[in-house]
Amino acid sequence: MKKILCGVLIASLSMSLLSGCGKTSSSQAPENQETQVSEPETSENEKEENETVQETETGKDGSDIKFAVIFGALGDNGYNDEVYKGCQMAVEKFGCSFDYVETRDVSEVEIQMRSYADAGDYDVIISINTDQVDTLEMVAEEYPDQKFCMLDTAIDGYDNINCLAAAYPDQHFLSGVLAGLATKDDRFPLSNPENILGFCIAMDTPTSRGQAAGFIAGAKYANPDVEVLTNYIGGYGDPATAKELALVMYERGADIVSANAGSSTQGVFYAAEEKDRYVIGTSLAMADPKHSLSTSCKKVWLFVVEEIQMLVDGTWTPGSKTVGIPEGICDYDVEGLDVQIPDDITKILDDTRQLIADGKLVLPTDIDQVEEWAKENHLNP
Repeated sequence: MKKILCGVLIASLSMSLLSGCGKTSSSQAPENQETQVSEPETSENEKEENETVQETETGKDGSDIKFAVIFGALGDNGYNDEVYKGCQMAVEKFGCSFDYVETRDVSEVEIQMRSYADAGDYDVIISINTDQVDTLEMVAEEYPDQKFCMLDTAIDGYDNINCLAAAYPDQHFLSGVLAGLATKDDRFPLSNPENILGFCIAMDTPTSRGQAAGFIAGAKYANPDVEVLTNYIGGYGDPATAKELALVMYERGADIVSANAGSSTQGVFYAAEEKDRYVIGTSLAMADPKHSLSTSCKKVWLFVVEEIQMLVDGTWTPGSKTVGIPEGICDYDVEGLDVQIPDDITKILDDTRQLIADGKLVLPTDIDQVEEWAKENHLNP
């Protein structure tokens, strides 16, 4: 298997990614596949983004474009649902159509991906989860004339795979900064004096480790003495295990626990409610107004719109493009939450965001890099 690499940001990507999309519409999956899902809600801010998307230039007419998507489990109030929302946005904007299928096991991915490739009906087949990478690489080699897209994981070395990814640490870094400050601040009523945080890691993969690195680095940037507990859930669909692991963290003194693990993350929310402590998730739909300190946002729905935009414009090319905090794709969000962020902390977060955007603060990409990174990068050195 070719090595998964972080892509290099192409400047034009941020312009189209930050433009908006349209409302949503459903499509059909292959036969014998369950396709009924609830339509994800679109916030007012997202509607404004949708209305400002750039008009297409020249290329294939949108109504002629048909794409397919290999999901994990929809209904997770998280990553899968947000990608689905992007598909619906693309339908509204371009007039295209899409088929999709849910896969509950990695073994199903190969079957469905081959079925889509064999059909020869799709301008691009989109794979969205890191556990699909091996299958995607294998099938892409066997179908060199079929375009494929990998979302949120960068793959290089293929002439028929295009990757759109968020920089792994960017999604959680600012929430980590907030957590590092809040855990020692009595203005946050659910914090305690222990100075301990937690992060439940989905799997021992570059993606999951990079996401955890962002949170831990952010916490230590703001609070060098903070202890961050970590553990591995082992998958994206196991909220029961995630709950048990989070409960252990809270019992060891953590007052804020974060995770990025699909529907497994819901278990961390259950634990936070049980212990009456803070939690940081990755989806506004999953947020708990009382217990959520923030949401670590990653606007993956815009990746789908960008992918179809390139097909419409005739600018689709293989390779990897990576974006994050500088492009406004990754950030923290407190929309709909009870928490009140003091002005002095908001300023620290704003200043830190700007340092990253200006290239003056470069984030570590793996857990093993954080300790050395934190020695050189922290507030008030």
